Parts: sequence; C-alpha cells; structure tokens
Amino acid sequence: MRTRILAFLLALAAFLGSGAPGTLAQTPARKKLLFLTHPALYKHTSLGPAEKAVIELGARGGYDVTTLEGYKQDVDKIDLTMISSSYLAQFDGLMLMTNGNLPLTLDQKKAIVDYVRAGHALVGVHCATLTLYDYPEFGEVIGGYYRRSIVPTTRIGQSNIGVLKVEDPNNPATKFLGGNWPLAEEFYQFGTAVWDASKPTENISQVGRLHIPMAFTRDRVHVLLSLDTEKMDLTGLGPEIVKGGDYPQAWTRSFGTGRVFYTTLGHRDDIWSNDPVFRAHVNGGIRWALGLEN
Repeated sequence: MRTRILAFLLALAAFLGSGAPGTLAQTPARKKLLFLTHPALYKHTSLGPAEKAVIELGARGGYDVTTLEGYKQDVDKIDLTMISSSYLAQFDGLMLMTNGNLPLTLDQKKAIVDYVRAGHALVGVHCATLTLYDYPEFGEVIGGYYRRSIVPTTRIGQSNIGVLKVEDPNNPATKFLGGNWPLAEEFYQFGTAVWDASKPTENISQVGRLHIPMAFTRDRVHVLLSLDTEKMDLTGLGPEIVKGGDYPQAWTRSFGTGRVFYTTLGHRDDIWSNDPVFRAHVNGGIRWALGLEN
C-alpha cells in the first residue's frame, strides 16, 4: 500500500511540474532596477521624493529598486565610479533622473549603451534627456535631448496646467488615461536640429547651455503622450509653441533587444507622492521596459 501511495505522489508531483493546464504557477523572480539621481547641472528638489516613490512602486509592482542617493552629492563631487558592465549586469534595468555631462569615462558611457542594446531596460524620467550631451550615442538610446522647458499658464492664473493627448491607449503607462490628461507640470521641447558652430546661439539647451548633438525625430521613437495644444492656452509660451504643433512628452523605443521608456514628467515634488495617476504612469512604463507587462 505504501508503495502505491508513494508512486501516486511521485506521479502527481511530475504532473504538477509539467506545466499542464490547471497546475500551480511558480512565482516569477522579481526584476531588479538601478535608479540613478545624480545631478551634474541642476539639483531638482523632486529627486529625493522620486527615489522614495519608485521604491514603493517596485514593492507592489514586481521589481526591487536599488538607489544610490546621488541627489545628495554636490554637483562637482558626483561619484559614479561603480558604473561598469559587470556592475550593471546585476540589474534588469537602469532608471535615470540625472542631468548634465556626468563624470563617466568613455568606457562607462559605452557600457550603458551596450547594456541596453544587449536586452536590458532603460527608463528615463524628466531630466534624463538633459544628460550626456557629450556622448550622442546615449541620445540615440533614450531618443532625444532636452532643449527648453514649456511651462503653461491658464487664463485664470493657475500655473503649469497643460493637456496631454494620449496617442497610445494600450501601453501600460497610458492605458488608464482615456483620451486626454490635464496636468500641472513642466513639459519639454526637444532639439530637432544639431548645434552648428556657424549659428552658436541656436540648438543649445536652456539649462546648462549645452550643444544639441542629435536631432529628435518621431521616426526614432513610439510616442505615447504629446501636448494637446488645441485644448491649451498657449499665452506666454513663445512663438515656437503653436496650435497644432508637435510636442511629444512620453515615448517608448526599442534599442537592440532592449526596451526604453521615457517621460518628461516628474518635475514637481508632490506629484511623486500625491498623484496616483502619475505614479501609475511611471510604474506602467517601468513594468513595460522590464518586460513585466506588454
């Protein structure tokens, strides 16, 4: 009898481990995300809240977050000596809320590009596109470079109100938004031409006065969100911001076998802790880039 019972249990165990319909699924291993917030140009006050929020999002979102508290370092004393191919290999994805020409060697910069190309995730929020103007290969990965800020104001005096048009309602970062997303934020305009020495005041970044090394184009990215200028008051935004103009604010991109997600949003401190829609946007983008959701 004992022999029969043992044989039955062994057969049952083999069946459950075979992946047959109705079997118990194993919990997948949690993804690992490295989040850098090192500011070589400007130290946003939202960097600390961003680290805290992403750790919280990861705890419920299927990924563990490692932070280095780069935002606590002085602009002229940033330490990124740990970045290497072997260090990055510990993680499934790299998240950046950095800015400026970070103190990275050529080998370190190449390690980041190769890391994404080889199938890892890159997530960029807000000032990530204000990073590494001295290495255009990075711009190729993330999709473009910041040129200037767009800060809308409504006619009733309420500042920073913009309207985002949802261009892809199916991505995890946008699928819950409907058609439009009104939001108080700082938005970005990207460099659409490369800096030319014969026109030294054109195609430079508003913050840092850095030369744009690569032109942004929609052909390089898949746009998720753009400014809906038809639904916005453009007063005070300057002659470049016009009704019907094209101003992407979030996108995805494939680079090699890696996935890239970028959003301009995240300037405000409180948006990281108090805005569940924004948090869902960031979490959805991270999960998409890590391959946890499609």
